Amino acid sequence: MAEGARKMDPRTALRLHYWLWNRQYLGVPLIPLVFCWLPILYPTPIGYTAYVIIIMAFYWCLELLPLAATALLPMVLFPFFGVLESGEVCSQYLKDTNVLFLGGMMVAIAIEDWELHRRIALKVLLLMGTEPVWLMAGMMATTAFLSMWMSNTATTAMMVPIANAVLDQLRETRSDDQENDNHVTSEQPYDAKMVKVEVNGGYHEGEVRDVESGTGGTGGEKEVLKSEDELSDIEDRSVEIVIKPASKSVKDSQEYRYDRMVKGVTLAVPYAANIGGTATITGTGPNLVLINQIDSLYGPEANVSFGTWMMMALPCMLICLLFAWLWLQFLFLDSFRFWKKKEPQSKEQKVKVRAVIQKAYGELGPMSFAEIAVLVHFVLLIMLWLTRAPELFPGWSIIFIDGYVTDATTVMAVCMVLFCFPSEPLGFLYRPIAADKVPSNPEEKNMEKQTKSIRPLLNWKVVENKMSWGVLFLLGGGAAMAEACKESGLSEWLGEQLTVFGSFPPGVMVLIITFIIGAFTEITSNIATATIFLPIFAELAVGLGVNPLYIMIPATLACSYAFMLPVATPPNAIAFSHGRISVMDMVKTGFTLNIVCILVANFTINTFGVWVFDVKTFPDWAEDATTAAPTQGIINCTEYYQTIPSTIQLSV
Repeated sequence: MAEGARKMDPRTALRLHYWLWNRQYLGVPLIPLVFCWLPILYPTPIGYTAYVIIIMAFYWCLELLPLAATALLPMVLFPFFGVLESGEVCSQYLKDTNVLFLGGMMVAIAIEDWELHRRIALKVLLLMGTEPVWLMAGMMATTAFLSMWMSNTATTAMMVPIANAVLDQLRETRSDDQENDNHVTSEQPYDAKMVKVEVNGGYHEGEVRDVESGTGGTGGEKEVLKSEDELSDIEDRSVEIVIKPASKSVKDSQEYRYDRMVKGVTLAVPYAANIGGTATITGTGPNLVLINQIDSLYGPEANVSFGTWMMMALPCMLICLLFAWLWLQFLFLDSFRFWKKKEPQSKEQKVKVRAVIQKAYGELGPMSFAEIAVLVHFVLLIMLWLTRAPELFPGWSIIFIDGYVTDATTVMAVCMVLFCFPSEPLGFLYRPIAADKVPSNPEEKNMEKQTKSIRPLLNWKVVENKMSWGVLFLLGGGAAMAEACKESGLSEWLGEQLTVFGSFPPGVMVLIITFIIGAFTEITSNIATATIFLPIFAELAVGLGVNPLYIMIPATLACSYAFMLPVATPPNAIAFSHGRISVMDMVKTGFTLNIVCILVANFTINTFGVWVFDVKTFPDWAEDATTAAPTQGIINCTEYYQTIPSTIQLSV
């Protein structure tokens, strides 16, 4: 009976597997039917909006439809239920924040197209060295930096093969060293006897055989020789010392150490990509969702720009990245484990590994004019972003009408230059052709016509092929949801219901929220998680009289801290697909990393967040943007009454 209960019938298992893979055909019509009671019992804009959001949330979490396709549902459902007009919904899909993402991706595509990112990565690895500890540091620093400006997925897809090539070379050099150590020869006169020679950190027995006579002795005393140099005192005949291969346990130990190093370096890449993207607005999807929500709910008065975000988030990213590096060292490289003896990397290994990186770097050739031009535009864009409206001094945007020039304006201006900037120095609008290369047939003439046109740094075909259009629709869907919540009154209603959290101190409440988000984002897209929860947290904050940024920023950061499962983020999935790590490796490593990064995010919002955004003060722009603000009186009426001027109190 128990035996039968444990084993599932093959046909049943096959049917279950079939329905899991084809769940969308059942789930897509079933979810609206299950919740159809909501608009029937509550035929109001609030009920209709809640119904649409619930459907989208289930579609996103269960991935019944592609994420981007689900994000298009507001175009259909909100006009259908009379919540928003079609034109009002569609306008949410290309707002200022969406254009910022579009421009940022264009610049990243230009960097990727000319392989500038690959040159930066290989150069950093050459500078960091080939020791496993510093190799891991170089991988993480490069990945984090690139993911600040490029797609986390594209950065991981580039860095993992580089890491694999270096790790494979380390394996080959270790195998070569072991083969060399298993056979040591020395022509020295000596009587045949058994000896012990130190190989790979341990003593191994071997037989001294007489080369001249072909005989070997097994008697006599055993002599311990710590190195081949100590054979200099041996006299009599030429002998060959053959060392017995290392025992199976020694081989297993070496293989085990190598496998752990491979796992550590492989995990370092996606973890660094997830962490690095949090440092900039354009670095990862949840950050863009946050900016989009703030822009929809509160407008530009919230002053969350590229520069102010980086001032707050960059220290958080660096702290998390440093801990991730130390944690991976402790788990996989035995660093800080003083009770364990580590095997130092041989000089030959260092040379061979460096040769692999140097070869890959050499294949790129000298830095081209196009690479230099893209790098100059990239640095210029960063400087313009950082100095547009910094908190420390007046930015260059003061020369324009207030509110007219944003970060999206800046990045699109740079993109326009990239579309018309030549990738080679101009001769006379075409490249000169040498006399010995004059085309001689129609095919060569056609090729010659093509080579006359100098390619710009960025062209639309490349953008069309490499642009993450789905993310653009996700951002638009999130903005449409936020607008519907605001117009229907659902945001106000949620703010009133969530005032029960007023019994918690704000710091404790934020800590609980970030841990909930950190757990939720392990099984759901981080963009979808941010899109679903951020509007709710915005109204919760206003309802409690707390600065919305105090809850929304750490919750946004927590959306990117998904380290435990391959399905959590595309970088995790890419690293896992190479077959060098298991799910349990990610779970054991990522669990602690999740907790620490969430704690660091809470520390950051209470330190740098106070300095940059003054998150401990309830701002005027939050109170003016919603009618939910008066509910803060429910929390502490006495405190609220004391803030009213005495003249008004008397009149009341």
